[in-house]
Amino acid sequence: MKDKKISTNTIGIEKCTDEAAAPTLALVAEETFTQAFGHLYKQEDLNLFLQKHHTADSYSEHIGDPAFSVWLAKDADGKAVGYVVAGPCGLPAPGLPENSGELLRFYILDEYQGMGLGKRMLGLALDWLQENYAHLYLSVYAENHGAQRLYEYFGFEKIHKYMYMVGNQADPEFIMKRRSLGASKDV
Repeated sequence: MKDKKISTNTIGIEKCTDEAAAPTLALVAEETFTQAFGHLYKQEDLNLFLQKHHTADSYSEHIGDPAFSVWLAKDADGKAVGYVVAGPCGLPAPGLPENSGELLRFYILDEYQGMGLGKRMLGLALDWLQENYAHLYLSVYAENHGAQRLYEYFGFEKIHKYMYMVGNQADPEFIMKRRSLGASKDV
């Protein structure tokens, strides 16, 4: 698909308000996470993680809870190509203030990356978070330098390192906090 020209103008991003979208979210979540990080884990650890965090039930709960917001990106053929989830912060950030929000999940299929879709999706999520929370956080794999650069572009800085469990494997993660709550950069 990388050889095929894909226009971000043909990719729609919709806010998920109907729990019927949960199975589609679970499928794209499993595909994008496995594509990005599956090679790092034993199959049993990957399966445990996906069964705990990326099920239709978990996405249904996020869609049904007004403290969260979920967006799904689809190409012109209706194929789910990415998603983003935002809501209350559950990270082990030191001194976490009240009314803190988190970019919980943000994934795009490999073949749709590098075209500006990520900036569009992230802009929507950050605008929503900013409207609903006083402080914004996220967690990113320590070796995911591309994502870290994108988050830094949007005003985040590393504030803490911790270990994140994927099945029975502990991975180094950075917690990042947004420096300022000005308007999201034009995307």
